Amino acid sequence: MWRKMILKSIPIVISAILIALTCTGAYTVYRDIPYYPEGTAPSPERNLLDVYVPDGSFFTSKVMFFVHGGTWMYNDRSDFAPVGQQMSDDERFVTVIPSFRLSDSLTASVVHPAHIQDVAQAFAWTVDNISDYYGDPDRIIVCGHSSGAHLATLLATNTLYLQETGASLQDIKAVISFSMGIYDIPGLYHDLEPWSSMVWGYTPFPNIFSDDTLNWYDASPKYHLHDNMPPFIIFVANEDMEHIIGGNYYDMIYVDGEIDDIYNDFNEFQPTDTFWIAGDHNTSFSNFVFYPACRARNLAMNFVEEVFTDIESNYQAPQDYRLSCCPNPFNASCVIHCPIMSRLELFDMTGASVLTIEPSEYRDGFYHWSPDPSMGTGVYLISAPEQGMKRSLKIIYLK
Repeated sequence: MWRKMILKSIPIVISAILIALTCTGAYTVYRDIPYYPEGTAPSPERNLLDVYVPDGSFFTSKVMFFVHGGTWMYNDRSDFAPVGQQMSDDERFVTVIPSFRLSDSLTASVVHPAHIQDVAQAFAWTVDNISDYYGDPDRIIVCGHSSGAHLATLLATNTLYLQETGASLQDIKAVISFSMGIYDIPGLYHDLEPWSSMVWGYTPFPNIFSDDTLNWYDASPKYHLHDNMPPFIIFVANEDMEHIIGGNYYDMIYVDGEIDDIYNDFNEFQPTDTFWIAGDHNTSFSNFVFYPACRARNLAMNFVEEVFTDIESNYQAPQDYRLSCCPNPFNASCVIHCPIMSRLELFDMTGASVLTIEPSEYRDGFYHWSPDPSMGTGVYLISAPEQGMKRSLKIIYLK
């Protein structure tokens, strides 16, 4: 079982990396930057990060903090250079990729919380120093794949590790999770019953998370969800690993799927979008990295746009003038609230008028809007002028 998991956890496929090595992009890379204060790094050779800066960046550039995958035991920031290259070149992110301490599959030399402590320290460095690389510390997105998605999610849920570094949960504006590694370690152990005690020792988990069940709870995002979490978007591959989405281990042990549980658990605290994407554990993420037109890239970048624009844009509107929309984002239909009963206009991002809503169409200040089936996926702008002033609202519509 564990060999199967390891093989499926190896990140971006070799062919995709070879493609990246032939590409040149409009970015500059700053390599091997220590992220612990001088003399305090637990592993000086691994506690380093690289920063990818798009050419022509300004001090307000958005930032992606990316946590790499590899079963908490493999890989390095250099293996994920294509992420920094593509996100910087295509999407204009200042991209930070740290390395961190790794566990050993045979000995418990590095166990939780070592991985998340390093990731939290690298994130704190990013908050404190990214402006020196033209990044905006108020616009940082955390992203991760596989075990890196587990660490990215844990960073935003178990706030202990951010607090230890002096960083704040408010510094994480959103989380993009691809094929999250482990969400509920005690739950996984119980899924293996009645063979748990026999099987568990043949997995790498005791050497990653120790045999201490309290450590398992500490390392499981499920037990740290809270009302102040940043927005999440979670991607799961159609052909993902059994220990993430459920399945059979050698036709012997059935593991209940976790995706519905994850979706429901997150939504108790924070509206969260979960999407299935094409491919297996690795190729689905490679598609996101190398193909800007793919569904996952479009969904993720629309999500980022919504987070950074905060839906509403205020143009000197009077204090009692509130234009709001529910649900947001990714709505197929929504309710628009405009108490002043102004005429509303809906525009696409080319500036073309799509719809006009007259005050007579309101009901108690609310208008129920269902997009016409002919409308395409994209960002739309609702504008409500009133006495020479204007309130605008961005809506992301996905078919």
